[in-house]
Amino acid sequence: WHASAVLPRAPSGRFLLFIWWFFVMILTSMYTANLTAHLTLDQASVKIENLEELLTQRDYSWVLVGDRNLETMMLNHENDDYQNIAKKADKVSGVDDGIARVKAGGTVFIDENSVLAVYLRGECKTKIIKTGKFTNHWAFGLQSNSPYAAYLNNMLLRYREEGWLTEKHQEWYSGDSRNSCSTSLGSHNTFNLQILSGLFLILGIGVLLSCVAIFLELLYVAHVISVKTDSSFSSCLKRTIRSKCAEIRCTLSEPKIFDSSVIHKNGTNVSDYLST
Repeated sequence: WHASAVLPRAPSGRFLLFIWWFFVMILTSMYTANLTAHLTLDQASVKIENLEELLTQRDYSWVLVGDRNLETMMLNHENDDYQNIAKKADKVSGVDDGIARVKAGGTVFIDENSVLAVYLRGECKTKIIKTGKFTNHWAFGLQSNSPYAAYLNNMLLRYREEGWLTEKHQEWYSGDSRNSCSTSLGSHNTFNLQILSGLFLILGIGVLLSCVAIFLELLYVAHVISVKTDSSFSSCLKRTIRSKCAEIRCTLSEPKIFDSSVIHKNGTNVSDYLST
């Protein structure tokens, strides 16, 4: 295969070349970007998404704070996987010890989400994975028939409606937005068949429009030649199509040798009217 040295001069040929160039450029760019993002995200993202996957992988060890409520719930859980996770977990003395093991690498620290959110606030090199298991609800403990129960309920309801609780939650757990971690790694959106089909649809529409433009050019050239040579329109159209097909074949085979000048009767040169 070799590139043609003959560039199109007619609008239809130029438009077809532009559509093909645009298609190849977009396809190459999207494939390169998708491959780069795929390799980058595979290396940078954590491959564990739930507790059960800890038992089937060998890249990470896991730790728990000993003698805590979470460990007791896992050991007494009806699911054997959670019991095995608690039994096989290394025990640490406290949250600080577990966080230090995580920062050292190769360790998963299992603890309550509210605790981890506070301790890991602003830590961009760590990731919290919410499993949805062992959800704890915080509450105020009061005596039965306490006169303060209604007061506390009304106060918490008012704070919630005013957005004070949400504001404090963001302040305590999210921290300063200026110190938030960037997400420059990109997203997990892949170069799927839907995007590829849309790209081929654009190519198909461009080729169809180019074919329509070429046909209109052939009709125009045949009309001009028929008027100048006083010949029938149908015969001029056939000759124009044959000459154009011969020019394309010779251009593809020997672009440097072929002379695209095709003479109709009365000395009319097709190349003067049509050059795609």
